[in-house]
Amino acid sequence: MNCISIDDNPLALAALRNLIEQVDFLSLKGEYTDAVKALNILQKEAIDLIFLDMEMPGITGLELIDALDNAPLIIMVTAKKEYAVDAFEKHVVDYLIKPVSLARFISAVHFAKKIHGNKEISESTKENLFIKADGKWHKLQISEIRYLQAMGDYVRIFTPKDKYMVNKTMKIILASLPQNKFIRVHRSYIVNIDHIDNIEDNMIVIDQKVIPISERFKSNFMKHLNLL
Repeated sequence: MNCISIDDNPLALAALRNLIEQVDFLSLKGEYTDAVKALNILQKEAIDLIFLDMEMPGITGLELIDALDNAPLIIMVTAKKEYAVDAFEKHVVDYLIKPVSLARFISAVHFAKKIHGNKEISESTKENLFIKADGKWHKLQISEIRYLQAMGDYVRIFTPKDKYMVNKTMKIILASLPQNKFIRVHRSYIVNIDHIDNIEDNMIVIDQKVIPISERFKSNFMKHLNLL
């Protein structure tokens, strides 16, 4: 599992590095004392797990989680006990109190590994999605969804036969779709890469619809393509 650690204390990062190096299925891809800078690698690389401090200058751990469209698995590592309930409401994997023992760390990361494996199996077998639009529930075949467009407080979902307006955020809908197929390419667009006709410069064409690619999402989008 590719992981990064985020903590404004360099000594805490060094302690985490020592723990991570003792687990053979973890690969440390970066260490950050600034949560905002960590957002860059999350746009460019496939990160499976974040070890995250709670209180940091500029942006807190909970605020960072809210800022992520496709949050990886997260293990909080903090000296503050009082934020545990808030953290688990954000669906973190575990909440570790510093200083972290090796035994406690191993327990947390093995649980994360189990969740990661189950998530991959779930995404590979997911076929249908039920959405509520026009006062009733519609069953959509996920593979038929072409792209999604944000429109104010709603998201419009486009299929070959119809389009549906759903009162959900892009973040919530994206979490329900296979993340290896549906990629956010712009603050207003998510595309199904299986239905891309062509890409030119910063534009995608799907069923004659031209969809922009923003610089913020371009690196993450390109790494999901099977480029020759």
